[in-house]
Amino acid sequence: MSDDLKLEERLYRTWVQYLIDGNRREFAGLVVDGELRLVESDEYRSNYLHYVQAVVYLPHASHRFILDNKDFEKEIRNSLWFILQGNIHCFEDEFQINLVTKLLDIEPDWRKTIKYLIANSKDLNQGLITEKAFAKRDQEAIIYNEIKFASNSEIRIAQELEAKKVLFFPLPLAVRRETGNNYKDHREVDFLVCLDGIWGILEVSYHPDRYEKDAEKDAWFKKSGILCIEHRSAERCYNQPKTVVAEFLDILSKHKR
Repeated sequence: MSDDLKLEERLYRTWVQYLIDGNRREFAGLVVDGELRLVESDEYRSNYLHYVQAVVYLPHASHRFILDNKDFEKEIRNSLWFILQGNIHCFEDEFQINLVTKLLDIEPDWRKTIKYLIANSKDLNQGLITEKAFAKRDQEAIIYNEIKFASNSEIRIAQELEAKKVLFFPLPLAVRRETGNNYKDHREVDFLVCLDGIWGILEVSYHPDRYEKDAEKDAWFKKSGILCIEHRSAERCYNQPKTVVAEFLDILSKHKR
């Protein structure tokens, strides 16, 4: 790796950590899969070469999400500038930060794959409650493998469950008609998992202060016999998905009757 690429990677790593340490995990999740490239000026000022532009290449879904939310875009730019200043030679009056879509790699027969997806596409019928919650904020759920997710932390868990070849249902809508009130009779969990005939729920938690709501929701499922319900923080799910999934499956296996 060249010195320039090492610098760019170190700056990017520091930026993502800065967002996490500042309790802005949602921003870290949006940019963590991106890349940073610094553009040098072709002119010398003050006897050294300086940078005039930072280009952040983001996955399409993240890029679109940020551009649709001006507050998010402002936070992304300001936090990156905080990391860059002092660590590179640049002048604030001429320096630019550009957010662009990261280009996809070319897979063999990619056109054939896209044609199949177009011909067989259907509206997704999971993640309905998540989608409604996002819509209230003029946002969209994240799509991975034609499945809706609420965050990149959930995607990391899904990828690990896929690797384990475990049967799982992401953001499924559970219905038990008791009150006639959809809000009370409909519940959505992050992951419903089946391991050797044993069912369990893994929740990716963003609000550590919601004990009462989480406890009430857990009791709703336990009433129907799903007794293994585990909560893990979004940060841990993102940074340690292998450990989170391994722990959950180990706990779930102990519920075998």
